Amino acid sequence: MFKVSAFPRRTLMALVPSALMALAPSALMRFAPSALMAPLRYSLMALTLLGLALPAAADDVIARVVSLQGAAQLNSDATVQRGTALRVGDSIVTAPEARARLRFIGGSLLTLGADTELEIARYEPATQTAEQQAHFRVLRGVFLAVAEGVSSADSAYLIETPAATMGIRGTIVWGGYFIPGQADYVLFGGGPVEVFNEQGTVLLTEGGQGTTVRVDADGRPLAEPDAPGFWTPAKVFEATTTIAAPGGQ
Repeated sequence: MFKVSAFPRRTLMALVPSALMALAPSALMRFAPSALMAPLRYSLMALTLLGLALPAAADDVIARVVSLQGAAQLNSDATVQRGTALRVGDSIVTAPEARARLRFIGGSLLTLGADTELEIARYEPATQTAEQQAHFRVLRGVFLAVAEGVSSADSAYLIETPAATMGIRGTIVWGGYFIPGQADYVLFGGGPVEVFNEQGTVLLTEGGQGTTVRVDADGRPLAEPDAPGFWTPAKVFEATTTIAAPGGQ
């Protein structure tokens, strides 16, 4: 058993260097041990200066692609590029070996792994009178989400997969399909996170805690989510590798 917050600095940096670079600075402050922040802070500042900030939205644009490794398609008929604008109702499919990082109004980040299909079902950024509301569908593949501005009981941030849905609150999570016959979900920081399907619900409350859902050939659930348990360093490494671009870019 392990807890992310208890990882030695060298061990954690070896496991998830690229994944950490995908996180928003304010979210990483909640996740990484204080000993990690000094060497990471300058890298995160550099990423921001290189263009991770979302340009001012035009009309109904709610996100943009801020990083792309490999190829991806938008709505099955357009090629995704760095800077591509996204709207509610859009879908993105990444090619094998591809990675795509999306930045939403409000600061949330969503990183997609290879051969991953995402549908943006709903996204309403927080306003002075309303809390943020978001609903994404990841139909296949894997993702890393950094949910910003999701802290009150009135806000909602859902990531739905065929096997289970994650209900997120101010949290860093990974989820998806990377081991045959199962879907996996893990909390990296923040929380809590509810993972549920029609057969049951579990609650992830500590960094490093995850759950597994056994699935059929179509990725549909065969059972409720397993009781939460702390992931091994090897499993954390395998999961974060699926959303990290070669060379950590």
